[in-house]
Amino acid sequence: MKKALLSIFVVFFFLFMPLAETGAWALTVTTAKKCPLYLVADVKNGVIAQAHLGTPAGSYPIKTIEGYLLSRHEIFTLKNKGQSPRYLWRLHFVKGDSSNETMQLWIAYLPNEQIIEVASGKTINNDWTRIVSKLPLPEGVFLFPSYDPLAGEQALPCVFTIILSQKGLSFAPMPKVYEQIIPLAITFAQSKDIFEQEKVQRTIGIFTQLAQGENADNIAKTLSLKKDFKITW
Repeated sequence: MKKALLSIFVVFFFLFMPLAETGAWALTVTTAKKCPLYLVADVKNGVIAQAHLGTPAGSYPIKTIEGYLLSRHEIFTLKNKGQSPRYLWRLHFVKGDSSNETMQLWIAYLPNEQIIEVASGKTINNDWTRIVSKLPLPEGVFLFPSYDPLAGEQALPCVFTIILSQKGLSFAPMPKVYEQIIPLAITFAQSKDIFEQEKVQRTIGIFTQLAQGENADNIAKTLSLKKDFKITW
């Protein structure tokens, strides 16, 4: 595996060399532990100029992370009895001029089904997202706070429950999770003195609808995590 990655690194080095004529330039390779995925990024002047995702089915460009820089990444393993595990590789990218704005890249790898699915979307890193990130979740359920460009730093963005099933990534309302989110949202909004704001009231109303299993299709339209592509082989 290491030899293969080294060969790929050399190929991309010569592929991107012409881009290094001006400005500070570097080539980085980030690998996902436990599964054969890697991200090769051409970093120029401190941000990603080009990036490609390496997979067992080939290499694919990732446009949505251009202009960002990788801050951290993590991999989650979901085990199925009698089957190969499913994996979610989640990468976080930031912009130097806006530390709260984050681009997330979600890569689902399902070896048994021979599926790789890639999704990306803007989110925000603030006190609220750090609070909800500590919630206990059922296996295979993940949270994504959707980005609102008009919201302030201490906003209350809508949080979506994303599942990784044998078909890939999808938004699926989890009423029990939203029952936990609602009191946290109310307490947070009151502590920040934003509870009376119209947007905050609307968001708490959305959480209430999702806890009751209502209006999920319309609410899903505001989700900023979008699927980029899906690979089968």
